[in-house]
Amino acid sequence: MKKLYPALMAIMLFTTLSSFAQKGFYFGIAGSGQTTWITNQENYGLPDMDYKTTFGGGINANIGFDFSNHIGLKMEIGYTKMGQKYTDTRNDTTFDRNVKLNYLAIPLMFKYRVGGPGVKFYLAIGPQFNMLLSAKQTYNGNGAPYNFEVKDTINSSSFKIGSEEMKERFASTDIYARMDLGVDITVIKHLMIEVGLKLGYGLMDLNSSNFRIKDIHGHYNPSHGVFGGLNVGINYHL
Repeated sequence: MKKLYPALMAIMLFTTLSSFAQKGFYFGIAGSGQTTWITNQENYGLPDMDYKTTFGGGINANIGFDFSNHIGLKMEIGYTKMGQKYTDTRNDTTFDRNVKLNYLAIPLMFKYRVGGPGVKFYLAIGPQFNMLLSAKQTYNGNGAPYNFEVKDTINSSSFKIGSEEMKERFASTDIYARMDLGVDITVIKHLMIEVGLKLGYGLMDLNSSNFRIKDIHGHYNPSHGVFGGLNVGINYHL
């Protein structure tokens, strides 16, 4: 009888581990907080401004499929807030600018996990497709709206640099290279908490073709979006 104990314990352990195995389809929701940046700012021919730390966030629904306990694919559909804040002082005038970009974001990622049955560390990489929903700004000089008019050298027309609505100044789509690092924690059978860092770099020029205006030095450098932050979600495995 004593010889059966190790065999019974092995069977019970295998059954317990199998109950936590994560294979097949899953779905869930998540929220994120992030810092966002725009490289090579476009100030429409005026001098560049100093960058300020800018925060955004988002929410998404996701669906995925795990081919094994280690390899899977994941897709998210969500809303994300991007943008950049600036400040500068010129000729006794303090300027403050806040660019707000809102996107529909759809990342498609390959996910690799390692670890035990209850806790697994993951790496996820893939493209994120962003569709612009809105683009607005506040642009003030000494606290008052800054409505300075500049010449559009591309279309030979003029526009107010501080206009609140500015969707036409940005590209309607963007593609990011995205990477996530984190941990999946199985709380109970089928229920998993996901906590991780997410990082992204925009591969396309943020500015629309009609607003790629050269700087005061006569040069134009494409603008790119960058983000990094924390993502927390909960998933249910079928």
